[in-house]
Amino acid sequence: MWAWEHPNWPHFVIDEDAFESRNEAFHRAAERLSGSVWAMSDDCRSDAAIELMLSEAIATSAIEGENLDRDSVRSSLLAHFGKTVAKSNVGLKAEGAASLIVDTRRNWDRPLTHELLGAWQTMAVPETLSSVAMRGAYRAGEMTIVSGLPGHQHVHYVAPPASRVHDEMEQFLEWYNSDSVGLSGPIRATVAHVWFERIHPFDDGNGRVGRAISDHALSQSLGRPTLACLATAIEETRKAYYKAFEDFDRNARLDMNGFAEYFTTAIVRSQEIALAEVAFVLDKSRFFDLHRDSMNERQFKALERMFTVGRHGFEGGMSTKKYMAITKCPATTATRDLAALCAMGAMVSRGAGRGTRYEISHSPPTPEGQRELVR
Repeated sequence: MWAWEHPNWPHFVIDEDAFESRNEAFHRAAERLSGSVWAMSDDCRSDAAIELMLSEAIATSAIEGENLDRDSVRSSLLAHFGKTVAKSNVGLKAEGAASLIVDTRRNWDRPLTHELLGAWQTMAVPETLSSVAMRGAYRAGEMTIVSGLPGHQHVHYVAPPASRVHDEMEQFLEWYNSDSVGLSGPIRATVAHVWFERIHPFDDGNGRVGRAISDHALSQSLGRPTLACLATAIEETRKAYYKAFEDFDRNARLDMNGFAEYFTTAIVRSQEIALAEVAFVLDKSRFFDLHRDSMNERQFKALERMFTVGRHGFEGGMSTKKYMAITKCPATTATRDLAALCAMGAMVSRGAGRGTRYEISHSPPTPEGQRELVR
């Protein structure tokens, strides 16, 4: 029996008091995060907002198995904020992911409606020549989630019949926009996410829209757009996320406490990730304030590229070969530039010979290092 077949559906069982400490931790971290962002300069604050949304746009698609190009999503986000970007082939999926995260943040104070959810779904599932999914409207067919090859498939979930979807969504939206308003943000976000996902109203994009709904709930609890990286936190523990759903589906009491244990933990973790992203933006700003005037154009381009890939950095570090590819310079120039960056304290080298790799250094430069700069 699936959850929606239970005679008490959708009267979920959840112990709100058991998660009070998570709610307090969420609000404490949210205040720290907001304070950190508002203490930034305008340029840094804008960069931080884009980095946070970039992380989320990529992560919420990655949970569904779609790997988006980071540069394409960044370009789309920059365009949304009126920033000039070089012409590039962004792609429909990157544009859709960026549009969804921006719209979720901009419409945080609006009630949820069928129309708003339909608009979010069209962003999550851009139209392509090969797409057969209905866009902007609830599904007209049945929905069974399976994995595995034909003949060896595992059924993960069977959603309510299409004939019930509109009425189910009416009930969900009535609860969300009225009855749920007094709940704490993390609990409201949890219940809304599970309820929406168990209805599974769209042909495609349900996971991404469901996580947008959770962001919406967290934003309304704060009275401002959330800066948290919920999808990023979930993507870190994707297997546990899906297991939490499976465990919920197996219980016979519509007991949501197990899922809430996972989800509220992810919500708190999402604030920690956001704080780390903000610290990264500040670190980048300080780094360039310290070193920009000492770098030539090639060095600046390479270092900017290293920061662009995010706080986890270049996989394997910078190498002479990578530097040559980024800056279009010969090997001798690349070797000289990298040595100069190390000398000025902007980078540190590890290894030797062809195995030498360079990482960004966050230590202040020595006077000797500054004198050794190669222009």
